[in-house]
Amino acid sequence: MVTAESAERWMQGLLMLLSLIIATTAGAQVEMSFANKVLFTKTGDMDGVRLAVLLPAPVTNEYQEISALHSNCGKFYTFSENKKVLYYAGTFDGPTLPIVETFVYKSKPVIIDFSQKNNKNIIPGTEPNDYLDSDGKYINLKNKTIRSLGDSLWNVSKDTIDYARRCYEYVAIHFKYIKVGNWRTLSEIIKKGGGECGDFSTVFITLMRYKGIPARHNMGVKTDGSYHIWADFYHKDYGWIPVDVTYKNSNPKGDFFGVYRGGLIILSQGLTTFSRPDLNIRNYPLQTFYYKYWYQSGYGSVEGHHEPSKQ
Repeated sequence: MVTAESAERWMQGLLMLLSLIIATTAGAQVEMSFANKVLFTKTGDMDGVRLAVLLPAPVTNEYQEISALHSNCGKFYTFSENKKVLYYAGTFDGPTLPIVETFVYKSKPVIIDFSQKNNKNIIPGTEPNDYLDSDGKYINLKNKTIRSLGDSLWNVSKDTIDYARRCYEYVAIHFKYIKVGNWRTLSEIIKKGGGECGDFSTVFITLMRYKGIPARHNMGVKTDGSYHIWADFYHKDYGWIPVDVTYKNSNPKGDFFGVYRGGLIILSQGLTTFSRPDLNIRNYPLQTFYYKYWYQSGYGSVEGHHEPSKQ
């Protein structure tokens, strides 16, 4: 005979099993072929168009393995172990021009066990101290709001991990998700009282760097083709610790501190910049999926449409 009590226990067991399956699936490794593509289209009466395009290119890092990286045009430039771009500069003769990089992606989910200090999340050849500086605009360590907030949180923290967790929770609670659609400076984010995923990450990262803690953006494409940016910071005992302030903002009861379950193809880490003296390209943070520069004769415009996809 099935009693109400036994039925309830059965349902609780089923829910626990489903939760375990979901958690295991979310943290499972994913391997796939992927294409990061931008399709450029000319409109109007144009000729003599020369197009220069930058695409951040994925590399193997703490959260993924990348292999078989190729492009249909252009050349890959490597700046460091974890910074690479695809650069194309050439003619744009037809009505459309695709710029495509293809690769094989394998995710490496990370869950930091803070009781263990001998399994650091870092790959050889990277230097955490590369992620300490201020540029005075996007990461501004002299910002009065950051300094005041950082000092108040630091003074009640018992150690670096506690400070980072307090910053993660504070930004998630006190900043609002605001869909803006373009890149914002730190002062603009603070003035608005919020922003998108990259903006949440910027505030957290600046709070980390203000106290001498290496921190950086992780920007990329989800395996479903949508976009996301999250942060991580470096600790000598644990390596890089993933932190997703945006997910915490949208799900206050969730735990996204020290947890990365995979599924994001990281296209760049940190504010990657690229400039050439022979082209008038601004030294602009490449915290986006492509950056273009072009010139023409005639009348019209050039538009780029980002089309990431599984292969």
